[in-house]
Amino acid sequence: MKKGLLVLFSLIMGLTTGDALAACRLLDIRQWSAPDHTRVVIDLDGTPSYEVPPPTNPLILRMNLSKVVLPRGKQEIFVNDQVITKVRVEPGEKDGAEVILLLTKPARWEVFLLKPYLDKPDRLVIDVSRPDLEEREKAERQTSQGLKSKKTKIVVIDPGHGGEDPGAIGYRKTLEKDIVLAMAGRLQKALDKSGEVRAFLTRRGDYFVSLNDRIKIAQEYGADLFVSLHTNGSKKRQARGTSIYCLSLQGASDKATELLAQKENASDLVGGTSWPPARRDLDSILLDLEQTHTINESLHLGGLALSELSRLNPIQFTQPRQASFAVLKAPSIPSILVEAAYITNPVEEKFLRQERFQLNVTQAIVAAVKKFLPLLAAKDLSGG
Repeated sequence: MKKGLLVLFSLIMGLTTGDALAACRLLDIRQWSAPDHTRVVIDLDGTPSYEVPPPTNPLILRMNLSKVVLPRGKQEIFVNDQVITKVRVEPGEKDGAEVILLLTKPARWEVFLLKPYLDKPDRLVIDVSRPDLEEREKAERQTSQGLKSKKTKIVVIDPGHGGEDPGAIGYRKTLEKDIVLAMAGRLQKALDKSGEVRAFLTRRGDYFVSLNDRIKIAQEYGADLFVSLHTNGSKKRQARGTSIYCLSLQGASDKATELLAQKENASDLVGGTSWPPARRDLDSILLDLEQTHTINESLHLGGLALSELSRLNPIQFTQPRQASFAVLKAPSIPSILVEAAYITNPVEEKFLRQERFQLNVTQAIVAAVKKFLPLLAAKDLSGG
């Protein structure tokens, strides 16, 4: 009898322990504000179950999490942007938790889970967007196409990474996403000041933009050129140099370039998107003469930029390297990806943090763009 009770007690304890182990802890909550949406990211040390019941109030989004432990208890985060005023997390029924988002206006939302990736744990992502702000952003971008009638060329500058995705991180904890955003702002001003082009950014703050959306934004602006700004990173601290990359649809120039493309294309996994990257039929692209012509133009622009940048910093390659960079796949927009320097090299990290170096990089790119403009003018005259 005692043995039977002992077995029963062990089973009960085992179930209890198993339930406890099945629960995951809420580690952190962050939010990122974009012009038309806000992202809330919840870090957990396991995969939660969740449900979003039908809202009873259009200004309140509630989400129920199962088997989630709140080590810090109830939390309240004041956001106060154009989409969300406040985020609350509090204990829910039984062993769960409730996430409550208070909205500024009725909005739509999307909730999805991200598996652990690199140093990122399990993440529950809540994207809340206001359709009116989305339409306003799109309309503002499309007004730039009116500049076409004035023969003004449009350059779209793409500061890589952002939000959840910091990019490469330097020895002094310098974040790639911050450096390239600052550099993009300087490049925009320099190009606008030239009087020959107008420049626009794919992101204007610290928030994540998917690779496919970066292309879409460039197309909505009516871009004639696309420049994606990055800083390189390596486990080898001595690695240094400036490099430029263009699209390839037939394999990478070399193994190192292929690995770099894989790293840059993984931005969506780090930053977080609920869908896989949009893919075109590669066979149809290979048969598309426009795409081939665009790649050749990109290589020409990249070569001009490398020549200018070589005066500032050692260059890794004398010609642009090629691989399947997702962000460079706009079929009719000459596009280059600039790795300004290695943020993981202590010397180059110091340069990247300096305003003078950033200005010199932007001036080099401006000089290359100016030299490339006659090619675009000739293309217009030929109707190409």
